[in-house]
Amino acid sequence: MVETHHNAKFRYMRKSGKKNLNKSNSSIQSNFYNTHSADYLSYEKNIPYARYLGKIVLNQLSGNKDQILEVGAGQGRFTFEIASRVGSIYATDVSVEELKILKKKIRLINVNNISVYHYDLLNPVNTFGKETWDHILGFFILHHLPKEKLNDVVYNLQKKLSKNGRMIFIEPNNLYPFHLVEMLITPDMEWEIEKGIYTDYIGCFKKACRKNGMRIISSRKFGFVPPPVINRLPASTHLDYMVEKIPVVREIFCPFILLTAEKI
Repeated sequence: MVETHHNAKFRYMRKSGKKNLNKSNSSIQSNFYNTHSADYLSYEKNIPYARYLGKIVLNQLSGNKDQILEVGAGQGRFTFEIASRVGSIYATDVSVEELKILKKKIRLINVNNISVYHYDLLNPVNTFGKETWDHILGFFILHHLPKEKLNDVVYNLQKKLSKNGRMIFIEPNNLYPFHLVEMLITPDMEWEIEKGIYTDYIGCFKKACRKNGMRIISSRKFGFVPPPVINRLPASTHLDYMVEKIPVVREIFCPFILLTAEKI
């Protein structure tokens, strides 16, 4: 009997923890994204959604916006929207294959202010020399990292951040109950890759920021309308603003959180 998509995923979710115990987090992530070119990560199929989240991040940028580092850029789902409003953006990712796709898109769209680099947040090398960044940002990347490593990640990133520069991340709300449903119904979205959502990674990130000389500017939950609906009906994001005004609903049923920390 052929397994259904949902049953296969459920069995994978039960077994994947044991199967990958001996693999490093970086190798799990890079292996997965080197072999899965997921539609939901593409820029072309998410332009209204990318503009919506890109605008939220851009509104957090202060001071100079000449040199931006994006971590976990992948195929560039959000990179192009940010690049249109800043001087230059260095797009990095742990997956070589995802970066190949991004490079092709840069040539196709003919954008000249995006540079692409292979970079592993968990095993950083001196890729950029003495380069510093006005701001560092990322979309849906922190929950992929082991929470016990977030202090090291923040420490290494803030060393490359200009004074008063900001780290800005949009991440899944770990109290939102329907991320699990999303994993079950979305092709190429797997529990082993996304399970960090349901940890205290948000609290660990904020603690790491404070420990490394940064202050939290924003920790705001937002959103309500699913990305596929936003892509079809961009005006539906107005519903988000209404829902966000209701505290109890916002804390649990808004799927995203905006995290902004500033270097003191």
